[in-house]
Amino acid sequence: MLYDSRSLCVEGELMTSMFRQDSPYNTVMSAIGDLSILNICWIISCIPLVTIGAADTALYTQIEQLQTGRGSHMIRQFFRGLLNNILRSFKLTIVMASIVFLAGFDLWYLSNGMMDSDLSSLAYGIVVTTSFVLMAAGSFVFPLAARSDAKALQLITDSARLSLLHPLYACTIAALKLLPLILVIVAPDALPVILLVWSVLGTGVTAYITNTILLRIHPRPAS
Repeated sequence: MLYDSRSLCVEGELMTSMFRQDSPYNTVMSAIGDLSILNICWIISCIPLVTIGAADTALYTQIEQLQTGRGSHMIRQFFRGLLNNILRSFKLTIVMASIVFLAGFDLWYLSNGMMDSDLSSLAYGIVVTTSFVLMAAGSFVFPLAARSDAKALQLITDSARLSLLHPLYACTIAALKLLPLILVIVAPDALPVILLVWSVLGTGVTAYITNTILLRIHPRPAS
């Protein structure tokens, strides 16, 4: 009976600690819920396509608010940030979309055998490598846009500078952003699962990791 009483006490303490508001379980589940909400808001905001940059900026703004403990009224603040950043982020969207379009066109051109096979393999590798380097160089553009009112050219310059100073972090972020595409190529049968995960949580988690890295290598100045 004594053993049973102690066991019940231990189980009771474990249950109590688990359901405390500040318990690790509740903290993790709350973070997952917040990221899921932001992920869905981001997807809805990207539907017009021209608002992708503004959606990214709004997402990173709310991610930083969560990480610094200042997050409140997430959905309302997200869409307010979206509207406030449409014009500035549109320029960034055009730049990023141009790079993606050129890289995609080059890869399509090379994949369809429109060049000598020997040169095609070399050119394919150059295009893939160059595209990845450019993507890494732009890894911090939208997280930085969420922090300041700097113009598009300044944000691109600052992101490239941070990427040169911290190439491993920049390449990690670029790889994370490419992860769903890589998974689809490696396991095409898992496409429905990959789409489900990224539509519910993937983009939010990637943004969370990216902003965590930015806070580490380029913390906000103390106010």
